[in-house]
Amino acid sequence: MSSEPSLSFRHVPQLDGIRAVAVLIVMVSHAGLGKLIPGGFGVTIFFFLSGYLITSLLRVEVACNGRVDFKAFYIRRTLRIMPPLYVTLVILTAMYLAGVFDETVHGNAIPWDYLFLSNYSHFWGQEGGLPVPLWSLAVEEHFYLLFPAAFALYIAHGNFRGGALVCAFACLFILGLRFTTPFWFGDVDRNYYWSHTRMDSILFGCILALWNNPLLDRDAWKPSLSHVLIALVVLAATFVIAESTFRFIIRYSLQGAALFVLFSYVLSERSALLNKVLTWPPVIWIGLVSYSLYLCHFAIFKTLEIHSSLDAVTIGVSGMLLAFGYGYLMRRFVEVPILKWRRKRAAAKRSAGTPDQRELASPTIGPECEPAATQSR
Repeated sequence: MSSEPSLSFRHVPQLDGIRAVAVLIVMVSHAGLGKLIPGGFGVTIFFFLSGYLITSLLRVEVACNGRVDFKAFYIRRTLRIMPPLYVTLVILTAMYLAGVFDETVHGNAIPWDYLFLSNYSHFWGQEGGLPVPLWSLAVEEHFYLLFPAAFALYIAHGNFRGGALVCAFACLFILGLRFTTPFWFGDVDRNYYWSHTRMDSILFGCILALWNNPLLDRDAWKPSLSHVLIALVVLAATFVIAESTFRFIIRYSLQGAALFVLFSYVLSERSALLNKVLTWPPVIWIGLVSYSLYLCHFAIFKTLEIHSSLDAVTIGVSGMLLAFGYGYLMRRFVEVPILKWRRKRAAAKRSAGTPDQRELASPTIGPECEPAATQSR
């Protein structure tokens, strides 16, 4: 199998569909169906997708420019992640100061929300920040403080198979941390939130980007239907086995391996029906606003629960609709203007004779790596 990447990384609408599925899993779970819908698995899908996209883009950047531009990488990430996040946090902080939330939100924990440290704030006894699932963003931000440099040092020379192997060993190391860390700090369920025990969910996506990448590697492995069925059985097991050691230590590794198969299947376009569903325009739209949906939905549900007399079903439906409205407004007035500014900047570079290869070669998807796109997580 050739590992030489194409110099263009085409738009893959199926990934927008996957992003939509992931955020709907999270939202429906938080809407009161957490016992039936595994909301945490939606986050794991986001992690895998993030690792796959970022690493694929870095491969393309190396192919185009021969190196990783760290400054450009972090500027892109900052412009994509921070504006929607901090607009949402400022709104929710104002709501907290106005007394909208109940006593479960603690003011001394809010600063950690702004610093991407909410998943470790319990070490200082300052839990219960704003009602946003910020722990997952913290995991990603901690990961991407480290990974680009590791990529540049090891993988940028074209040894993608070796890089995938290193990522696989890192996954095993993190699995070991999930076994041992609770003995040091207690509470095995903390493994769900900590960066050092959840980064392997991102690394599994990195492995697919580096080894048998369906979009970049010629003759990449294409799973058969039997492989998909096995992966689905494995996933089902991770949902129904409730034993604590399995639930908080082993299942994330199994889910990462299963997602490797399922992502490969989707990206290889093995199922016309599945592709049709994932690329249906309403599904694509949900994928476009999924980042803002993720940021706002939990706070909306919580506010309705506190300040309305609606039943659980009505709160769930109303909260979903309000979240979609927030996602639309955030997309239109925050994300799209920033994207337009970035396109103008890229056009200016090209007209000046210094084309930004990242703008020319990147996909039109991904919250943390959307160089030329109109799409988001």
